[in-house]
Order: sequence, then C-alpha cells, then structure tokens
Amino acid sequence: MASSSAPNDVSVHQLDKEKNIYLKITKTVACKVKLSETVKNLKELLREKGVASEEIQHLFFAGNRLEDSGRLVDHGVQMNSTLNLIVQDFVGIKLIVEIPSGQRTIVVEARANDTVQNVKSLIEVKEGLHSDQFMLVFNGEILDKDRTLTSLGVYNEATLHLVFCQKDMVSILVNADNLTVKLQVKVMFTIGDVKAIAARMLGVSAGDLMYAGKKLEDLDTLASYNIKDESVLEMVHSKFQVFVKTWGGKTLILDVYGSSTVIDVKEMIFQKLKFPVYLQSITYAGKRLENEKDLKSYNIHRHCTLQMVLAPSSRFLHVTVSALFLSVTDLTTIRTLKRLLNLKGYPVKEVILNKVALCDECTLGYYGIKKNSKVVLCLEYISGNLEQRKTQGI
Repeated sequence: MASSSAPNDVSVHQLDKEKNIYLKITKTVACKVKLSETVKNLKELLREKGVASEEIQHLFFAGNRLEDSGRLVDHGVQMNSTLNLIVQDFVGIKLIVEIPSGQRTIVVEARANDTVQNVKSLIEVKEGLHSDQFMLVFNGEILDKDRTLTSLGVYNEATLHLVFCQKDMVSILVNADNLTVKLQVKVMFTIGDVKAIAARMLGVSAGDLMYAGKKLEDLDTLASYNIKDESVLEMVHSKFQVFVKTWGGKTLILDVYGSSTVIDVKEMIFQKLKFPVYLQSITYAGKRLENEKDLKSYNIHRHCTLQMVLAPSSRFLHVTVSALFLSVTDLTTIRTLKRLLNLKGYPVKEVILNKVALCDECTLGYYGIKKNSKVVLCLEYISGNLEQRKTQGI
C-alpha cells in the first residue's frame, strides 16, 4: 500500500534511524523517535514522559492534525521538525473568537478546564498566528494566559476578542543635519528619551522630533503616536533670537539655533559688520566661548545677550594717516597700505575705520580717508617687538 511505503526521498535506512523532532507544548522539548513510528507510538512516548495520557493528546504539524494510525513520515515530519501538542480534557465548549484586524470570526473547540494559553495555541494552529503576538479579551478584560476558562467565567459559545500585542521594541531611524542613526527603543519610551539618545549618538544638540509632518511632544510615548518598526523621524532645530553687543557699543540681533556653534555666530557677525572672524572673541556670563562648541552647551537661549570683544591675541594702534609717513593717495588700496606697513616692520592684519574692518580691494578714497583721518591698525602680536615699535612712533 502507498501509505506503508516511504517517500522517494526517505530511504529505509533513514526510517529506522532515530531522529530529533520537537514538540511545542508551553515550551519546546526534544524527543528522539524514528520517522517510521506512528503518531500513536509518539503519544505513548509522551505518556511515559509524564506529559498526558494518549486520549487527550492532539498533535499538529504544519497546521494539520496528525492521525494516530499514520506514520510521522507520512505526515511530512522530518528531522528537527516542530510539532504542536495540545492537551484537551473535561467538558468541551465552543468559543467564538473575533479578530478585529481581519474583520472575521472563527470558532475554536476547547475544554472548560483549558488554560487561556491552550486556547491561544489552538488559535495558533488554526490561524498560523504566533501565540506571543496576541492577547484574548473577555468582557473587557485581558485574560491571564495561565488561568483556566472556568476560573475566568468563560462559558460555552462565549465571544472572545483577539487583540494583537504591540511589540515591546521597535527599530526606528532618526535624521538630523544630514546624518542618520538607527535606534532600538521601547515603544513606551517618551519622545524626550528618544531625542536625548539620538542627539548623543549623532553628536548634535537635541531638537524637535517630527513624524509624518507632526511635531512630537516630549512627554508622549512612541506608542501614543503609533510609531512602528522602520519609522523615520526627523530632528529639527527651531531658530531663536539672541543679542550681540559689539566692542563698538552696537547691538546686533541674530537668528540662531541651539546647535549653532560659536564660530557660526562669528560668521554672522562678519556678514553684518565685515569684522574678521579671527579678530572676534565672544563672551557670555563673563566666560569666553570656544569656537567649536554650540550655544546649547553654554545654556544660551532666546533673548540672551552675548558680548563681542576683540581677540586677546591681537594688538591695536590708533593712529592718523599722516603719522604713517607713507606715500599714499586716494587711489592707494587697503591691501597696498598693509603691504607698505609690513615692509616697515609692522605686521598689520586689518585696518579698521569706525569699528569696521576695511576691504583689501577698496581704496582710501572709497572710504573717504584723508591724511588727518584716524584709523586703527590691528597688528599680529610679536612679543618684545610691538612695544619697541610703539616707542619709535608711527
């Protein structure tokens, strides 16, 4: 008979050799059996192991219930296959299970003294849904998987609602400043938690998180926004205004981010005043700020006032053009003036008029500079040289 012969890909030698198969009860255990043995033989083996008597054992493989008379190999069971074991006893009842996500209803036959976990296993076999992925709800309460149906008051033809469990961990992407980081986070993490983690990993200051065009509130959780695996969040930084009081007494208003660095602020000052970045020194609350640090690291926020002073490495001489003893005219450029002063031994970095550094390509006439005009020379400081030059006069 066809049922008594082995499939073409299983030799007689393989049928007589013991193989590992796995039985899924509440946990997975291994049994050594021959593929030529019947399902009934396997049930007897389980009884000997103290699992349950044969008559209340129900074995399933690949969604199909295994008949006692059939051999394991006839049911497609191979080495390392996993079988589902469901133990049923006592009074039989029918349960109506509603699956909202699929808008359908199934009927499950169970026993009054079955645990909720047993019922979930029946649903797993019937629907292919892993029992860890859903919960059962009855009369508005989530059923404890270790309690029996009787103890929970679940009766014949009761309606249970199947609710899918949200994953405890999700993988999300956070984009910020052309950088992307992938995070493994819990769905119950707050938005504030995620901002802090992402900012630290990206090496940027924490900004607002956006998802699907919506700003996420710090105290809300990822779950409250239905954020799932592979969701992409955008970290954006809102601008705010700060005041910069310059060394000349003028006050500037700058639009900055918390992530703006001190050098960024200096560049903004240069754009407004044309005062070279390397001559600027920014202070706040009496402390000189480092170029590479951002404003947030100094707790600089909206409407804070910064001070722009002259860099300590520079030295300045206030002179009239006539005191320079140079042959210059209205057509002499600032670059030429610097070169002539350097030839006389004065390392001039900038020529300043009315608190503004002058452009190298422009002429003295362009700025209206005459022989009696007063200018400021910014000199590169050379120890022991500057004081000697000052005493010699310019």
